[in-house]
Amino acid sequence: MRLLLPIIFSVLLASCSTLPTPGPAAQSATAPEAMAVLSRSAASHGRPWTRYQKVEVSYEGEWSTIATRIQPVVTDPQFRKSSVEVYQPRQLLVRQVHSGPGGTKEVVRHGRRIEVKRNGERSSDPEVRDAAALVADAYTVFLFGTSWLAENARDVRLLESRALDGEQCKLVAGRLAPGVGNSPEDHFIAWIGEKSGLLLRYQFSLNGMDSTRGADVDVVFSGHWKAADGSVWPKQFVEDIQRPIRARAHVWQMVSLSLDGVRALR
Repeated sequence: MRLLLPIIFSVLLASCSTLPTPGPAAQSATAPEAMAVLSRSAASHGRPWTRYQKVEVSYEGEWSTIATRIQPVVTDPQFRKSSVEVYQPRQLLVRQVHSGPGGTKEVVRHGRRIEVKRNGERSSDPEVRDAAALVADAYTVFLFGTSWLAENARDVRLLESRALDGEQCKLVAGRLAPGVGNSPEDHFIAWIGEKSGLLLRYQFSLNGMDSTRGADVDVVFSGHWKAADGSVWPKQFVEDIQRPIRARAHVWQMVSLSLDGVRALR
């Protein structure tokens, strides 16, 4: 911990987050206009969460040094260098095979159940299982975006609009219950382009582990492309820690994508 303190303090001194904080609101009912924004965005992406039976995707990326030092269990850099992932929305089933210098890590998330194997050996470590559940749930939202949120978000409302990379965005805030991973509840803010209708940024809290509780991060999506069937997907992902410190966490790219057995990106 003593080694981490200088790093944390230097980041705190360097910058503070200017993004709104995902959190509960005084009202606890869904605002119809906010849900309409989510629904229109889901349509702009092609409603992938309800459209496909099976989505296969592969990623490659790099973790920042500070992220791996602060959250070694979540980042798991010895195993999470690249991944091949299969999503079956109707079965609420996620299968991830992560690869790195330490070998392979297999994760199966079926509903709220989680199984983790490292190099074929099943893990019973609660922290490792909590981290894997958090990652599996978060990456489900990253891939399916507002299509998933339109089906699962609660108590959504509109915040004041903001600009991102030259496009004005409507900000939809809401609640997830259950939350990300093994959290009973988390909160999010979805930045949706007013012209494009696409999800451009996703902020969310991380209450699924003792070591992440109270923190929030954001992912910015870019490089959107349209598949032959009209669905729209981001290819580039940049994740930043917003609180309790402000720091770059992870940069990764979509390498391949198959939709119901049809290769969409290679």
